[in-house]
Amino acid sequence: MKIRLIATDMDGTFLDDEKRIPEENWQALLDCAARGIQIVPATGRTVRGIPDEIRTLPGVRYAITTNGAVVADLKEDRIISTCRIPADTAVRVLEMARDSGDDIMYDAYIDGIGYTTQDFYDHAEKYAVSAGVAALIRKTRQVVPDHIRYVKEMGRGIDKINMFFADMEARTRMRAALDRIPELLVTSSLPNNLEINAAGADKGSALLRLAEFLGISREETMAFGDGENDLSMLRAAGLGVAMENGEGLVKAAADFVTGSNNDAGVASAVRKFVLK
Repeated sequence: MKIRLIATDMDGTFLDDEKRIPEENWQALLDCAARGIQIVPATGRTVRGIPDEIRTLPGVRYAITTNGAVVADLKEDRIISTCRIPADTAVRVLEMARDSGDDIMYDAYIDGIGYTTQDFYDHAEKYAVSAGVAALIRKTRQVVPDHIRYVKEMGRGIDKINMFFADMEARTRMRAALDRIPELLVTSSLPNNLEINAAGADKGSALLRLAEFLGISREETMAFGDGENDLSMLRAAGLGVAMENGEGLVKAAADFVTGSNNDAGVASAVRKFVLK
């Protein structure tokens, strides 16, 4: 079956560890775009967190963002579909982090913007696993005096809640508590974070919604990922490809395991299955 849509995770997949695009990945997707293949960033990031060089890449028009909570048309700056956490549930989750007694950085994504406090913003390095992640946090967050109160006052659905943990035992406790809330889907993209979405908001469901919107069959889709939040997408796609640097359960679920993100593994698999 001919591949007509390629969805790729960003961090740990399409981007190297320094958050740069390997030249081979860039060229491979340009070659795909020249064949009319849809290139879809599929990320836990918001729309504004997608690098400009990817947003403007030929073949990139649509994006799966905040782990599938929002599918966007980048060209027309409009939302195609959403699956959001109700405001009251989001406030409950944020208050769980605040009242836990553990050292947790937590923020809420509303309409593509991550809201946090000045203290968390100023100390991003304390919670980030790398300087690149700390820089990304600052680039994609807006500071408000009290983001829990802000969510209450907005009274709208939340795209995603992100938590970063200084203590991994605290992460384990929080995940256990969140997993008992049926309205939520909890995944992770980094060793010390949790990403909380509405149940049903996952990259796999978003991929299928977008493919249906575009008149593309599941069998004509290909997906790349490395983290737990990519599992549903790799399972949903006609061809699911895991990165060599990916988590064990992701590689086990994939149809194929390619090279690492630092070795342009996306380009390698694209050349093998699409540009052959």
